[in-house]
Amino acid sequence: MTALARLFRRVPVSVVIAVCFFLLCALLVPRFPTPGNLGNVARIASILAIVSCGQAIVLILGGIDFSFGSSVALASVVTVMLLPATGPIVAFGAGILVVMLVGVTNATLVAGAGLPAVVVTLGTLMIGHGLAASLAGGLPIEAVPSALFRWPAVGEVFGIPVAVLIAAMALFSLGALLAYTELGRRFYLVGANPSAARLSGIAVKRTIFTGYVLAGLFAGLASVILTSRVGSGQPNLMPDLPFQTIAACAIGGIPLTGGRGSAVQVVAGVLIIAMLNNAVVLLNYSAAVQQLLIALVIIGSVLAQRLAKGIAVDLQILFRGSRQ
Repeated sequence: MTALARLFRRVPVSVVIAVCFFLLCALLVPRFPTPGNLGNVARIASILAIVSCGQAIVLILGGIDFSFGSSVALASVVTVMLLPATGPIVAFGAGILVVMLVGVTNATLVAGAGLPAVVVTLGTLMIGHGLAASLAGGLPIEAVPSALFRWPAVGEVFGIPVAVLIAAMALFSLGALLAYTELGRRFYLVGANPSAARLSGIAVKRTIFTGYVLAGLFAGLASVILTSRVGSGQPNLMPDLPFQTIAACAIGGIPLTGGRGSAVQVVAGVLIIAMLNNAVVLLNYSAAVQQLLIALVIIGSVLAQRLAKGIAVDLQILFRGSRQ
């Protein structure tokens, strides 16, 4: 009994759900388990995984970030506009810098001015959309074709897509940051109880500031792959991205109340959403059905995790009672 209780405590329920969901899709969708399709799932999941790393940090801090939906669009427009004059490397760097500047703006207003994260990031979301649309004239800007420009989206290293490698490095970096660094421990403490963290000597504002800037960095890396993939500056590029990242973190088991979360939970949540989206496409279901299923999966995953937590507590109580 105690081993089962420890299993419930140590292995996120979302990981079990992800494995079960994979098996279910493999059984019900004939083309799903093929190597080519699983490669597509990995490519689709890569963008969401990278940005969800940033969202996870913000959620652990007790905040939330809606600005990703416009910051990546603004970055794509800026990148494509600079591309003819500067070349891909400088243009991509400028795009990353744009997203990080949005993160700095969010950090300054949330950490420095003490404004609610919801209000700030919704504001920067709308500002970003406005700037992107103004710069692009409301229409996509076609990029100058180049092999280097397309490399982040279609390139491979030892047979592994570049986008998947970047996502893996982002997830590894998040896991190492949260588990093995002083900054990661401060994220948890600030998210769990800012007042107690402040009394213990932690620079709460600086920690929150750093978290939002890192979230911008992760989103900036994703903007490089997105811009390369669509081959243009899109003022309306992935407007639902922030909601997908929140959904991925919630499905993974990261609470919106702060103080808890891990890279493993991000992986599980992202894979569940990616597999669901892929299965819906293979089954020729409509976008409306896809949104409905994602909503049901979010609710079901959160409910399953709540029930599993209760079962683990009951098993602990039962085991302790049996020993007495």
